[in-house]
Amino acid sequence: MSPRGKERFIALVLDTETHFKSLYNKLIYHIGWTRGDIRSPESPRIYREFYVKEFLPLEFWQHSYLDKGGSRRFWKNDSRATRVQERAFENPELVKSWHEIREQFLFDASVSDGIGSYNWGFDSSAIDITNRRIFHNSLLSTVRTPKFCLMDYAFNMIINRDFFRFIDRCPDHIKKRLTSKSGKSIGYNVETMIRYIKHDFDWDEPHTALYDSMGEFDIGCEIDLRNHYTIFKDEFLDSPRSVSFADIKNQTTSTDKMKNRKKRKLIL
Repeated sequence: MSPRGKERFIALVLDTETHFKSLYNKLIYHIGWTRGDIRSPESPRIYREFYVKEFLPLEFWQHSYLDKGGSRRFWKNDSRATRVQERAFENPELVKSWHEIREQFLFDASVSDGIGSYNWGFDSSAIDITNRRIFHNSLLSTVRTPKFCLMDYAFNMIINRDFFRFIDRCPDHIKKRLTSKSGKSIGYNVETMIRYIKHDFDWDEPHTALYDSMGEFDIGCEIDLRNHYTIFKDEFLDSPRSVSFADIKNQTTSTDKMKNRKKRKLIL
C-alpha cells in the first residue's frame, strides 16, 4: 500500500526524440523516462535519460528526399543537431549503446505496473524501429508489463464538458495557448494538457526526452487525482487506442467518446 493507504501503481512514463525526414525516420537518438507511483504524486521518482550512441553521428541528421527519378537527395541538416550533440559531448555519461539502454529499460519495465507515454503509438513504434535496426526484432513484444497511452486517457477523460466550458469562457490569450499548433482548433497535445491541468499557460514542452517524460508523468498523476483509477485499470490499461479529432471538433461528451473508443483499433 502507498503512504495514503491506497494500492500503488508504479508507472514508467517515457518519451523519445527521433530522427525524421530521412532514411532514419523514427530512429531514437534521445530517450528518457520517469518512474514512480502515480497514485502518490509526492512520493520519490526515478529518472533515466540516455543519448543513443549509434544514432548521434552526423549522417543521421541529414534530411533528404526522393527526387522524381527515385534517387535520394540531400536536403539540409537537422537544426537540432548542434544542440543535441553539444549536450551529449558535455554529458558523456548519458551516451550509451542501445544495448545498454535496452537492458536498463527492460529491468525498469519489469518492476513497474505499467509502461506508457503521452503518444504511445509514436513512442512504441520508435522503440521497435530502433531495436530492429540493431537487433532485427521487436522489443516491446517481449515486455509483459501492461501498456497505456496518456493521450488516450486525457482525450477521453480530461477533455470533458468542464474543459470545453473553460475554453469558451477563458480570455483570448489563454484560449490561444490551448489550441492546436495550426491555431485552428482546440488542442489535445501534451502541451495543451499540461497547461490546462497546471493552469500554467506559459508552459512549453522543452522537447528533451527526460523533461518531457516528467511533464507526461504529471498527466498520469491526474488519473488518481480525478478519481479515475478504476476506470483507468478497467478501460485504458493494456488497451491503448487511437483518438479521433472529430470528437474534439464536435465537443463530444466523455461518455460518448468512450463508446466511440471501443470501435478503434488497439495500438499495442
